[in-house]
Amino acid sequence: METQAQGPRIDPREFFEKAPALFCVLDSDNRIYQPNGAWERVTGFSLEALEGMRLEDRLHPEDRDPTRRTSRISVEAQGAIVQETRFRCADDTYKWLEWTMRVVFERGLVFCCARSIEQPRRATVTAARRLEAYLRRAPVAMIETEVGRGVVEWSSGAERIFGYTRTEVLGRRLVDLIVAEPQRETVVDAGFAIREGRIPSGRAVATENITKDGRTVVCEWHNAPLADEEGRVRGVLSIALDRTEIERERARAEESLARFELLMRGSKNGLWDYVPQDPKNPGDPTQPIYVSDGLTRLLGITAEAAPKTLREWTAFVHPEDRERARLFFAEHLASRKEETSFESRLLRVDGSYLWVSSTFQSLWSESGELLRLAAAIVDITERKGAEADLRDKLAVIERQAASIRELSTPILEVQEGVLCLPVVGVVDSGRAAEMMDAALGSVVELQARFLILDLTGVPVLDTGTADRLLAIARAASLVGAKTVITGLRPAVAQTVVTLGVGMGDVKTLRNLKDGLRYCLREASR
Repeated sequence: METQAQGPRIDPREFFEKAPALFCVLDSDNRIYQPNGAWERVTGFSLEALEGMRLEDRLHPEDRDPTRRTSRISVEAQGAIVQETRFRCADDTYKWLEWTMRVVFERGLVFCCARSIEQPRRATVTAARRLEAYLRRAPVAMIETEVGRGVVEWSSGAERIFGYTRTEVLGRRLVDLIVAEPQRETVVDAGFAIREGRIPSGRAVATENITKDGRTVVCEWHNAPLADEEGRVRGVLSIALDRTEIERERARAEESLARFELLMRGSKNGLWDYVPQDPKNPGDPTQPIYVSDGLTRLLGITAEAAPKTLREWTAFVHPEDRERARLFFAEHLASRKEETSFESRLLRVDGSYLWVSSTFQSLWSESGELLRLAAAIVDITERKGAEADLRDKLAVIERQAASIRELSTPILEVQEGVLCLPVVGVVDSGRAAEMMDAALGSVVELQARFLILDLTGVPVLDTGTADRLLAIARAASLVGAKTVITGLRPAVAQTVVTLGVGMGDVKTLRNLKDGLRYCLREASR
């Protein structure tokens, strides 16, 4: 007969003493008896001190009430009670112990096996605290709802976004708090779909929600079903991000883009721009550029024929303007300017050129790299034509003015050595200067001894006019000619006397005839 193999025989008392688990027996008063050596290693108490110690006295105050303990019936332990408590050790620190207990009713004893779960518990507590900090500080709303119970968790982010405090929302239906009446039925159906798995977990959905004070906010929702230990869906975890400002900015951006596109389609002007492929070489001739529809209309070309790079754009610039345009462009980039303007000519498809005003606008990073460059092209052909016409007209006017000046200052040689300057109309400072130049030039050229200023055509003489005429007389005397003033009307003579204008040694006579006689008589002496 074969004998069954036998393992090593171990004394049960040795196993009891050296086992890592904490073994003991509790009596009906919850006193500890027969603790093994693990108790001494874990709690720091001697076995003698532990013997007869009331367990309740060493438990954390929050764990003494059995209703607060985490207790459960363990199926694996065949009805044994499993619970977790904090035990105050010899150094007054607490350690978490997980107990497995079996009650022997007929003897009034509880056989206990405990193990230290301090590290796992500490990790759990740390994780719980970290999660609580996330819930308090996260800018997003974290909301947990349960079937039949409504809201069971409400984060600080949810309070900031929707305005309700946690106390105000617990136990209430989320849909009644933040969803407008017309959309509630749709949202309720979506909640059923999430719990039933018909909507994938985590899918982002943007909706409009109502805050406590009646404002409308746009939130991006991420929802996931929550299941219990048996796999039954008990509720939904929702994370909401406030996208109100983002949506407003997006709407403004879309509106600006639509306005820009409409403006570009309707504008007679044009635009080309680009974002540098290589910020270190923003003027690369192979750099692709965008050309607006307005610019293709200005040039009379199709979109397919439009320039695609900086080099191709240069080909549309008039040959005489290319170097100047290149220098403007290079200096704009080198100086990191925000705006540069210049005028040039561009080639049209029919071979003609049109005048345009080009304005470079640039965006630069803080480090000095070009972020974007745009060139606005404005057709100024009509303005250039108008400027050319104006220049021609001004030239004609200048020629006419010169002719008028010549007619307004005629120098007549009435006799050898005698010049006559008839003055007609008002003599201002400009005309006086012209009269002086003409008179002095003729006196020197003809070596005249007399200059007659005939004022028969001057209806009014004021101090300024008189001073200017006397200045001509004094200047003429300096070049050897004596001045005679003739034709002073009675009214003008009275004005001269009234104003107190001194005529000095200038000879005044009644008319040109008397003036000429005087000059001839003086010349014969």
